[in-house]
Amino acid sequence: MRTRYAKLALTISLVLSSPYTIAGGFQLSEHSAAGIGRANAGEAAIADSAAVIANNAAAITRFNSMQISISGAYLVPNVRVTGNGSDEGTNNQLTNNNVVDNVLVPSLYIAAPINDSWSWGIGIFSDFGASTEYPDDYLAGSIAGETTLETLNINPNIAYKLNDNFSIGLGVSAVYGQAKLTRTLGILADASNVNNGTSFERSDTAQSLEGDGVGYGFNAGLLWELNNDHRFGLSYRSNVDIDMEGDYSTFTQPGLIAKGELTLNLPSIAEFSGFHQISAPFALHYSVVMTGWDVFEEISGTVDGQEVLQKDENFENSFKYALGATYDINSSLKLRAGISYDETPNVNDVSISLPDSNRMSYSAGASYSFNDTNSLDFGFTFVDVEEVTFSEELSSELPGVSYQFRSKSDVYIYAVQYNLSF
Repeated sequence: MRTRYAKLALTISLVLSSPYTIAGGFQLSEHSAAGIGRANAGEAAIADSAAVIANNAAAITRFNSMQISISGAYLVPNVRVTGNGSDEGTNNQLTNNNVVDNVLVPSLYIAAPINDSWSWGIGIFSDFGASTEYPDDYLAGSIAGETTLETLNINPNIAYKLNDNFSIGLGVSAVYGQAKLTRTLGILADASNVNNGTSFERSDTAQSLEGDGVGYGFNAGLLWELNNDHRFGLSYRSNVDIDMEGDYSTFTQPGLIAKGELTLNLPSIAEFSGFHQISAPFALHYSVVMTGWDVFEEISGTVDGQEVLQKDENFENSFKYALGATYDINSSLKLRAGISYDETPNVNDVSISLPDSNRMSYSAGASYSFNDTNSLDFGFTFVDVEEVTFSEELSSELPGVSYQFRSKSDVYIYAVQYNLSF
């Protein structure tokens, strides 16, 4: 027993030691390799590993022994932003073929029964992250630069089985967030040099704000099991506000580093899922997810109560629809597939710092059980993001001066997950 918990402590410490690798698209759903292999269809109802904690705490009552799941998803995004104006030379200077770097998204989950009615679990994962970076001398550096958001959610849960058909779950979240916003002068340096006789470079930092903080939220879930072959899951994860504090600097006051503040408003997530074992080898599952993005109205940084950095976002609530299937080849091997459609919340103020559009995801995966206590999950997803065109104003100090852009993206996601029960 002592060795068992020593291994648990080591695993937790390894996951906690790498929070800065958790970043990708602004909303992350790469919670498990099994989920990735079915386009995250049915995640609040299936409960085939402890990773269900990320989607529905109530479903951990389905486990009759301790479950541990360790998952890692490797995201390979191809995000291309190009100029879309009438001048080809300017368009070329606005082109960046590598806006987002590859990233690893790890997660860890533990769930176990306390008795016949009560169960507990804890998840360590990320629901949100963003990372875009443009060259230091990028022409539109005043709206590009570097934008990084990293979050880590530590989420303990408790669940209670009301009867053979219904279970409820409740959890709390401590979400650590770290953000960095850096903007360079870009073409504003050229304009200042011509008009004011300065000697700025395009790569000079216009302003930078970097900070971190912790926010708190809760989650609740319901599992309705009609019988062993049919069940439904309903879950809700609250919005979280993270008040970040850190360092702010600007080219207008070189060498001066002030204490800056930024509040990050992360949205709520509500999910409805169904699972149906149609026949002995074949199961069908689905999900509808609503993300309450309307809380994300702007990115605003302040120093001593005065606004020093502001960007309108005006996101809207969005829906994701997913359909998947699982086929058991034999007692050891099962195959998965899925498809999903995900609406973008970024429809009002599209920005090259957070380029996004509606997307389709196509997924496939498999699981192999070595024995009754050890198994591996594999998942692959191809995400096809619609092309989007938009214009963006270079600076609030130059109203009406804007560039035209076109963005096209796709993402390849590879995932593996180890599950242990004892």
